Amino acid sequence: MLSLHTFDRTLAENSTPDWLLYCVAASAGFDALVTRDRSQLDQLVEMYVLSRLSSFTIITWKKPIEDPVREWGQLLAYLPEVKKHLQPRSGVSIRPEVILLPAPTITDQNLVRAADGVGTYARKHGVSHRQANDNALDEIRAGLNMMARDPYEFDELLRLGSPS
Repeated sequence: MLSLHTFDRTLAENSTPDWLLYCVAASAGFDALVTRDRSQLDQLVEMYVLSRLSSFTIITWKKPIEDPVREWGQLLAYLPEVKKHLQPRSGVSIRPEVILLPAPTITDQNLVRAADGVGTYARKHGVSHRQANDNALDEIRAGLNMMARDPYEFDELLRLGSPS
């Protein structure tokens, strides 16, 4: 990745039409251009030029993100997927001209209660929930013993009550 300012300062410092950025970047051998300006998708000349560039893609966000940390984090997270779409693929003669990164959201489907994981373990291993908890505690105590630590060191933190 290279910033526009680093690539060509004059393009960054002057009002440059987006279509010209596409042409300059493509002729310099770049595969893609990342832009925050999604409105380019509604501009006739930009879409015309982009449709004529056989191996150039713009990457933007489906919904604007105003937090630069989230924006860069999301771009980095999706980079392997973006890279896949920029590579030539067998049976696919054209590549995307625009890649819209989805909104970075966490839905209820992405949330897991750890206690539910204990229940899943119990069902999978045919033991009661209580036995699964006891197995976990035995493993914790054994691990602490192996590390020459007090096996009851975290009882208060884990709300286990006093040792018997």
